Amino acid sequence: MKKSLLALAVLGAFAGAASAQSSVTIYGKLDQAVGKNVGTKDKEVRDGSGSRIGFRGVEDLGGGLKALFQIEHRLSPDTGATTVSSTFWQGVSTVGLGGSFGTVNLGRQYTAAFSLAQNVIDPFGGDSLGNLRGYSLTGSVATLRGGATAATNFGGAGVNGGNTVRYDGKFGPVAVAADISEAVGPDRPYSVAAQYAAGPLMVAASYENPTNANDDLITLGGSYTFGPAKVALGLGRGHNTADVTVKQALVGVTVKVGAAGSVLAGYAQHKVGSADTAKKISLGYRHDLSKRTQLYTDVTRVNDVIKTTEKTGYDFGIIHQF
Repeated sequence: MKKSLLALAVLGAFAGAASAQSSVTIYGKLDQAVGKNVGTKDKEVRDGSGSRIGFRGVEDLGGGLKALFQIEHRLSPDTGATTVSSTFWQGVSTVGLGGSFGTVNLGRQYTAAFSLAQNVIDPFGGDSLGNLRGYSLTGSVATLRGGATAATNFGGAGVNGGNTVRYDGKFGPVAVAADISEAVGPDRPYSVAAQYAAGPLMVAASYENPTNANDDLITLGGSYTFGPAKVALGLGRGHNTADVTVKQALVGVTVKVGAAGSVLAGYAQHKVGSADTAKKISLGYRHDLSKRTQLYTDVTRVNDVIKTTEKTGYDFGIIHQF
């Protein structure tokens, strides 16, 4: 009996070591809302935050070195279709190495400027109809990246891109990242970013050089939390493909209400030259039913040079994360 128990203990130890050396996680998010988008009178069931299913894993190679991978598919739950039919792994598809030096990943991934600076400033996190960064901090980048060619080669909209190599490092409260793409164009697209986060304060800065020869973008911003409220401010300045100056700004606030609720509000503006091309104001509410399930609603209004009618949109939705 003692020998049997000893054998089981040894096998259990080996099994525990093996599971610790390699792991794969399945994760995802499903988002569905009823609402009306800005620029249309039609009501619809819509996905407000990019529903997805993903797989990520890590293998311990010894000596502090580890192998990493991540693949993420985006889908529209209301139809079951892919959101971009030509890009199955639309979110992320990377493989890389990590260690005390940081991580190096290759493949399709988020830009450093987006993940460390632009996305964290928006109180809506770029999600739902209330999102603000799409009308300011990355709205200009869509122009800066040069349209369809840039979208094919570098992912478009300053969010993510293919054919990229990215480095990430963490040094105490400071995180840094840099990426470069082997895209076709006058310039190889690249971005660099840094973020400092300690206690209630977060500040971030980034620089992007997209595909076109004339365009560039600098983003500065941060947030500060005091009591139940967090305020955020973001500023951007750059040039578009016609070498015209682009200016952008975002201000937002998040206020916790009770144990499970949050009120979100913000304003975003985007200028090309001396013209106001887009202004957006949003108000939203989030209510956590659990750590994984959340109810949300938003109302937003957009004024720009293109949409002359139906400037207001709204949504009522639910998100479940796993």
